[in-house]
Amino acid sequence: MPGSRHTDCGGGSGGQPTVAEVIAPRQESSWSLAWLWLDVSVANLTSSAYWVAYLQVIQESVWPGGALPTAPRLERSRQQKDDTRRQALSCLMRLLPDLISDLLGSDKYKLCWQTALGSLQDPHINRHLVFCIFDLLLEFLVPEIPEEDFQRSLLRSLSKNPEKQLA
Repeated sequence: MPGSRHTDCGGGSGGQPTVAEVIAPRQESSWSLAWLWLDVSVANLTSSAYWVAYLQVIQESVWPGGALPTAPRLERSRQQKDDTRRQALSCLMRLLPDLISDLLGSDKYKLCWQTALGSLQDPHINRHLVFCIFDLLLEFLVPEIPEEDFQRSLLRSLSKNPEKQLA
């Protein structure tokens, strides 16, 4: 009709929105809430206070009591390893809010964490992960590293002082 302001909300009879049109905005808001939570959590986990705690844990695990271990660690039994895996999976599954588990579904959520844990059993992946972390840490501590001028001056200073190369 001319002059009337009829708006079609999308295929439903009588201008009623479809189920998909009602659900889609809710899913978007859930995802934006999840992204906001993830952003805040990552910022917290990478804060200076947490880095201090991470480094202290690493230091204590490598040098218990501030000294290198004198005897090798005892080999853990298969049962101990399985118990540790189950405990790690349980901790990881509690790491993210229930919203993520609800969005993915309980089985997929558990499978994701099992896959992540399985990946960490591979020594090549672990080595790569450690190198990536050290690379990020070094870039954080020395932000000039990517600059070519810094690299050239570093190489020049090392070539002038051979005793530094031995260290």
